[in-house]
Amino acid sequence: MTLADLAPYFELYKKLKENDEDIVLNKDLQVIEKQFVGKEITMTAVISELDIQKNELIGTYKPQTNADGGFSIKKLTGTHFFIFASSQNLAGIIQLYNLEKDDLVQITGSILSLHRHSVVRVSLISISVIEKNHGITKAVEKKGCFIATAVYGSADANQVQQFYFIRDNYLAKSTAGNLFIKFYYAVSPTLAKWIDNKPKIKSFTRKYILDKILSRYN
Repeated sequence: MTLADLAPYFELYKKLKENDEDIVLNKDLQVIEKQFVGKEITMTAVISELDIQKNELIGTYKPQTNADGGFSIKKLTGTHFFIFASSQNLAGIIQLYNLEKDDLVQITGSILSLHRHSVVRVSLISISVIEKNHGITKAVEKKGCFIATAVYGSADANQVQQFYFIRDNYLAKSTAGNLFIKFYYAVSPTLAKWIDNKPKIKSFTRKYILDKILSRYN
């Protein structure tokens, strides 16, 4: 199966969200998710992180053709979608296939869980490299998203990963965007340190600035 086969889950999630209904504990959504848990799925992704300590590979979903429902499913999942693939032998797999960040790969795994409309977690079954150095994250110098990390509490937070996606897939593709990135990295470490010690400012920044930016790309 492919990501397009998960459409019933994403369709219900989107409907619940639009109606401001409960999503986390929604029984219908949980029932649909359970129907997919344990099933084998194949997806293409660009590697964004290789975490040997967590035995986890993080990839950004990459639709290839209309045949796999990529473009239609993107309307349900939003502009960002992450694949978390875990394997106890990740270090060996990385060495065997010479995996690196920015490689375009095909991942086959057994579904462990679905998270909202932006993450699928799988137990890795197999992986193959389609294209080396595909270049999603190498478009700009790789640096941390300082302010988002301070606000959301962790560099591994899903929202921080979404900001990386926006940076690499939107800002980095224009001259103005690259100028903004350079300016951001010049001033953000100081701002992040200042925000980190001010809970009220942190809460305001999250609710009225960062969350609103992310909502525009969903």
